[in-house]
Amino acid sequence: MAGRWVVATKPLSHSMQPLISTAGDAQKSARFFVRALDDYDKGLKEFPDSLDLAYNKPGDLLALLQTALVSHRYALHISQDNADLLFNTGQVLTSLAELISEGSLEQTGVSSADPLYLYQEALEFFQSCLSLQEYQLTQAEAEANASARGSMDVEQRDAGVGEGNSSVPNRQASSDEDHWATIVEPVTRNTLLDSLLAQVETLTSVCGLLSARGTDDPGWVEQYYQSLLHERIMLAAKETGRYHEFTLTTAKFRCALAEAGFSTARLDISTYEREIAAAYEGLVDSPIDAEALCDRADAELAFHANIRKSLQRGPIGAMQESGAASNVIRWKHLTRALDSLTAASKLPSAKNLPRIHLRRGDCEMHRRNLGSTPSAYDIAVKSAPTLLKNAEIFYRGAAKVANVEAAHEEEVEASTKEAVVAGLLGSLNRLQEKADGGKAGVEEIVGDMVEEGLLSQDDLQKMMI
Repeated sequence: MAGRWVVATKPLSHSMQPLISTAGDAQKSARFFVRALDDYDKGLKEFPDSLDLAYNKPGDLLALLQTALVSHRYALHISQDNADLLFNTGQVLTSLAELISEGSLEQTGVSSADPLYLYQEALEFFQSCLSLQEYQLTQAEAEANASARGSMDVEQRDAGVGEGNSSVPNRQASSDEDHWATIVEPVTRNTLLDSLLAQVETLTSVCGLLSARGTDDPGWVEQYYQSLLHERIMLAAKETGRYHEFTLTTAKFRCALAEAGFSTARLDISTYEREIAAAYEGLVDSPIDAEALCDRADAELAFHANIRKSLQRGPIGAMQESGAASNVIRWKHLTRALDSLTAASKLPSAKNLPRIHLRRGDCEMHRRNLGSTPSAYDIAVKSAPTLLKNAEIFYRGAAKVANVEAAHEEEVEASTKEAVVAGLLGSLNRLQEKADGGKAGVEEIVGDMVEEGLLSQDDLQKMMI
């Protein structure tokens, strides 16, 4: 009986389920990890008010990620030159770092590793993966060239061979054993770009962490990008035709790096402003890309938030006399953010419209609150009623779209914020109704609004909260 061939095929792109035919436990753990995440998301969508699901998810996710990491490390002992495994291990490490950085594990009492260390280890895996892929691509191209030359030689030789020499013994392998063959998808320029972009995205997350801490020097991040990634990623982006994706990813990185530099007092406010403008130059001049517009808005809102936090610690640079000068700058960047979000909301390619409308409302609340600072901004004071009305309209629109799209989290946030604005406009009944229907949720959202600078203590007193 002829032997059977069982073919195992590696995925076309990196996934959370590396193919490890000799490490069944690792493969099962990876599949279980992905399935568990899906079950959590489905559970929260079906039961959005479930306390058990919401409370236990962070700790359970940590356990799942740790299990996946152990499985991946074990599999790497078996197959050290597996690019998919190296890449996926980096992904697990970044997921762990993000979960810890978000602070959602505090309620579980789980002690965790330093997320910065996890990010740095992830970068090592991504870089090892890239080096291996570059070597494999070079080898594959060399073999393809050699094969092409060999085929030409064979064709020339066969042209002079008669049919009389064509008799060759017909052998047929016979075996009762199964034969295993692994089909490895070839490394391409697109594969290299995926690994390069993963590193840039990890560096962006690192900048966010350093910005939140406000103490660690982000200089090594820029050095890493310039020395290991910049030239290679530009070349790969041009060769693959994915230049727009590259520019979007690097624009977010440049803004995050500037934010980290400003937050650690290594960058002045003027340089910070210039970096944001340069990062998105050409990307949003023509409002045709919703993602670029939303990313630009995020960068502008982050700029406003960083100026606000810095002023809470003390005057910034030339703004020694008062915060009046900062109000002009903050108003300008909030207006830019609002314009970008408005343009994005009108595009068919816009994703997560409820979140876009929510941020439009937030922009108006931020602009309105510039009139309630110790050095009140005149335009904000005069425009306060209009700005509140605008915010109410945007929040109401976000709630309606979220309801249609079954986006429960956004619907709750938008409807609560709408009720808060209504309270500021004199209608306290709606906010009271929201509080009676789910006081804990309302209090949390109102608390976040105060922390983010959307509401002041005077506002709370006005609404008798």
